[in-house]
Order: sequence, then C-alpha cells, then structure tokens
Amino acid sequence: MGRPKVCGERRIATAVRLPESIHRRLQLAASDRDVSANLLITKAVDEYLERLPSADNALTPKRSRAKRGGTS
Repeated sequence: MGRPKVCGERRIATAVRLPESIHRRLQLAASDRDVSANLLITKAVDEYLERLPSADNALTPKRSRAKRGGTS
C-alpha cells in the first residue's frame, strides 16, 4: 500500500541542487516531522510563491535604480 495522495494534481519531477548544509537541515527537519523532504520542499515553495510580489511590482525598483545610475 502506497502513501495517500496529498495533492490530486499531476506531479512533475525536477532536480534542485542544494548546498550540503541545507540538504542536511532539510533531511533532519523532514525526519523530525516524520514527513518526506519532498513534502517540505513543496510546501515551502508554495508558501514562498504566495508571498512573492508580482513580476510587475518586482521590476519597479530595478527600473528606478537604473534611472539613478545604478545597476540592475
């Protein structure tokens, strides 16, 4: 018997390179919570994307820096 589906949506595999220190912390956090590292990563990315400003808002400060002679 497999794990119950957490998400009804189709899953896509992807590879992410993590520094060893973050990988160790991720594995420990998952183990401490008795969940998979995949679940923690999926939740973390989802929460981050929910808080991420829109692309239009994110570009505004770069444009104003460029006008002042800064680099983008």
